[in-house]
Amino acid sequence: MEKIGVVIKSPSIHYYIFRPFRGVELDVGAFVIAEVDGVRVISRVTAIRHKNVAADPRLIAQFDDETTVREIKETLGIEEVLYYTEAKAVVLGARRGRRVYKPQKPVKPLTYVYSATARELEEFFAPADDGVYISIGRIKGTSIPAYIDAEKLVTQHCAILASTGAGKSWLAGVIVERLSLLDIPIVIIDPHGEYSAMSIPATEEGNAVAEKTRIYVVGKVDVSPVDEAFKKKYGKPRSYVRVGINPRSIPLRTLEKILDMLYTLSDAQKRILEEGWQWATSYGERQPLTTVEELVNEVLEGGKHAAPPGYAGEMAMRGLEGRLKSLFYTSPIFITKYGDAFQGEPIKLLDPEAYLTPAIHIFDISGLDGLDQQIFVAVLLDQLYRTAARRKNLATFIVIEEAHNFAPASTPAVSKSYIVKIAREGRKFGLGLCLITQRPSRLDPDVASQAMTQIFKRMINPHDLKYVSTVAEHLDDPRPLRALDETEAVITGISVPVPIVAVVDTRWTRHGGTAPSLKRK
Repeated sequence: MEKIGVVIKSPSIHYYIFRPFRGVELDVGAFVIAEVDGVRVISRVTAIRHKNVAADPRLIAQFDDETTVREIKETLGIEEVLYYTEAKAVVLGARRGRRVYKPQKPVKPLTYVYSATARELEEFFAPADDGVYISIGRIKGTSIPAYIDAEKLVTQHCAILASTGAGKSWLAGVIVERLSLLDIPIVIIDPHGEYSAMSIPATEEGNAVAEKTRIYVVGKVDVSPVDEAFKKKYGKPRSYVRVGINPRSIPLRTLEKILDMLYTLSDAQKRILEEGWQWATSYGERQPLTTVEELVNEVLEGGKHAAPPGYAGEMAMRGLEGRLKSLFYTSPIFITKYGDAFQGEPIKLLDPEAYLTPAIHIFDISGLDGLDQQIFVAVLLDQLYRTAARRKNLATFIVIEEAHNFAPASTPAVSKSYIVKIAREGRKFGLGLCLITQRPSRLDPDVASQAMTQIFKRMINPHDLKYVSTVAEHLDDPRPLRALDETEAVITGISVPVPIVAVVDTRWTRHGGTAPSLKRK
């Protein structure tokens, strides 16, 4: 056991400051060991500071020119004596059987610090025998796999938080690829159309992932530019199924919120809608697909007794009729008749039971505007939740890109309540969320607080760093997130025994989130 330094300060049980011995080379991220009550406790170096005994305020006042500095150095002695190093080590813990625990006593000053051996690190980071794990890369500074408890990651929700261009989608792709080997349903909400690239293998392992990938284009939207770019980049056409929503499948409160936001609803119209919608959708879980005219007529027939008498009631009925038809005919996400098609492509109804089968189900909503994206996510999540509540699913991983647009912190969104519901109650039905955002401070805090695993990539925005410091229970100092490169991630929370810095592995399938580069002429 090589002694590399000595503890000089121990402000808390969470970290200590030590002086490396002269000649010891030390990097940020290195693993070291100090003993507490005879137990070897592993810590990680998070900061290194070089100090100089000449940097006394009285001497600094004389640092007017190079000659003065040289004379002061010569007077005090050789430079090697002037400089010394201090390192901050954050306590990770010690192994106790299969579990990791943190000592409840601080490391004593003058305790020796040792370098951690490869064997000690392998034993410390080894996964417990009683779980299901995936590896997304390796522990930084070692060759040890970075294991994540897959069951806790999936069922107790996770969040991937980072600045734009920091590699969020790459990391999400790695996680999805590894989870797909467990044969679980994975549903991806893709606002940019980039996850379709998972249908193209990049390695031998990627063949199995690509075979499990199912792509759905949502609504009556032209995706030919995306298809052309896909074929040009990967040399083969993109294969997908076009899907749409049966208008009867919209939850009443969501429909009311949409109509009120777009057109405003009077109190009379709300009463008519509430009575009429319950009448028109009284068929149970599987609603029939009819024309918009038939649906609207059923709503008006079922709600007419709630209309005020006379001319006011007639006006309220006609106004509601116009609003319903305007929404269902103008929004591209709705199927308005049996056998509906777009550009010769048939549009299939959403089938939540099909999406709760073992495969990677990618919903490309890049052709929709923001409101239509929110409506689709609301209906999809509602149907998945209802199906899962009947215990008709395996544990399911739902990935939501740009989550701050669907569950914003301070602005309304028709999809927010459904994300909140799954975040709060989805675990008991096997539904887990993976929330991905480049603006964590704009994500609804009620949703973010339910993510029991948090994965951080590089983050620069000071508002987001401040937010991270309030929500990340296991991250003592968010400032080092500024220095992460695209390959690195900090993983904290319930699915890892201690916070780890991981170097993210290579992708098995192609990555569709690469930005175009500038080319020289």
